[in-house]
Amino acid sequence: MKKENYISIETFCELHGVGESFVYSMYEYEILQIKDKPDKRMLHVEELPVLEKMVRLHNELDINPEGIQAIHHLLGQVESLQEEVAALKRKLDALK
Repeated sequence: MKKENYISIETFCELHGVGESFVYSMYEYEILQIKDKPDKRMLHVEELPVLEKMVRLHNELDINPEGIQAIHHLLGQVESLQEEVAALKRKLDALK
């Protein structure tokens, strides 16, 4: 049986020096998912790299949640386009 790893929102916020409201705003903007446990709201550890990136954008560049949502969306598009270019390069190489 696969063990799922979670961290409480409270713990994440203490470790990264952000308010819980920031994490909830990232949830509202659909940047991450929150799991409701009986006693706490939790984040899956796979969500942490994205959330940590958003915290850096907020703290270091003073970007508001709306701007972070736009950046997150654009980064996703860039990643998708990079994957498409790589796939097309592989197809092109196969034809040579």
